[in-house]
Amino acid sequence: MTNQSELNSRAALCRKLAQREPANRIFWMAEAENWSRLSKEAPRGEGGAEIDFGVVARLREQSSRFLFLLA
Repeated sequence: MTNQSELNSRAALCRKLAQREPANRIFWMAEAENWSRLSKEAPRGEGGAEIDFGVVARLREQSSRFLFLLA
């Protein structure tokens, strides 16, 4: 399961990418908002909403690809 710290880190990465890629700023800020919202939801098993891990896996792949570009 993806923990809240990892989700917060992904939101921060998207905000950095928004600064580095002004042409894609809207996309990155939307992604950052999504990760931030997910990090604030109650964890599974505590009455919180289920996180669609198919979506999380797809976004993780996209984030990893852009992390590679930053290196």
